[in-house]
Order: sequence, then C-alpha cells, then structure tokens
Amino acid sequence: MTEIFTKIIERIFSNWTALQLAVQHSHGGPNSLQIANEIKTYMVEYCLQNKVEAEDIRDALEEIMDEEFDTICDDNSTKEISIIIHRFLQLLKQNDLQTCEIEFNKLPEAQEQWLGMCQSQPAAVPAEESDSSSDDNNTEDTPMEEDSEWTVVKSRKKR
Repeated sequence: MTEIFTKIIERIFSNWTALQLAVQHSHGGPNSLQIANEIKTYMVEYCLQNKVEAEDIRDALEEIMDEEFDTICDDNSTKEISIIIHRFLQLLKQNDLQTCEIEFNKLPEAQEQWLGMCQSQPAAVPAEESDSSSDDNNTEDTPMEEDSEWTVVKSRKKR
C-alpha cells in the first residue's frame, strides 16, 4: 500500500503548480527540491500512519507550504489536493485497488518530471555552488529576497 500511495502522492505533487513555483523560485532555500521530496515522503507517512480527514491533510499542506516555503496558497489548491489525497487514501484502506487504479489513470501526467529529479541534483549543486561562491555580484540579489516573505498563489478563476 505504501508503494502505491507514494506513486499517487508523487503524481499529485508533480502537478501542483504552487509547489512547483515555490521550488523553482527557491522559496525553501537552495535545497527546495530536496525539501519538496521530503514533504512528499512525509505526507505518505502522515496519511498512512494516522487517521486523517481531508481537512487534516489540507491543514498539514498549508502549514508545510507556509513554514517550508513561506508560501500561502490563495488558489484553493491545498483544499483540492487534500480531497484527492483523502479519496485515494480511502480507496486504499478499503482495498479497492481496481477503483484506485482507474482514478489514478484519470490524474494528469506530470508535464515535466521536476519532483523526482532530486537524485540528479547533487551533481548540479556543487557546480552551482562553485559558480555562486566566485560570483560576488549575486550579493545584490540578497536584499530583495530578504524583503519578500510571502508568495501568494492566486486563483485563475474570476470571482
């Protein structure tokens, strides 16, 4: 069950625009991708080891995005994702693997495999670190990063 649920969480998180933007813009610092992968693992364990409702999952996702990425999702994505995760969790706990597979196949494929790329990142990090350590001009960017504490992801829908 853990392996199946991990694939589900990975597919959902890979399509989560707010998380992808937070990682791309390094809102979690230089290890944003690693943090996103750790969150994926945490959510699998949290959901499987606890009796959780969709609201609990939403609260956990909102807290994680706020604490780890200084990001508040104003687009209702945490609510939508928590409902989807909870649905899959219930199907797995009921051992309804057939419906689970059907629902999983309805999820959109990740357009890019950005989330699982943590394995290839360590090779790239030293090169980036060596570039940034010799590049003294990057210190001008730091005050801008310090000034911005929050990122608000707005809904695409007009209200």
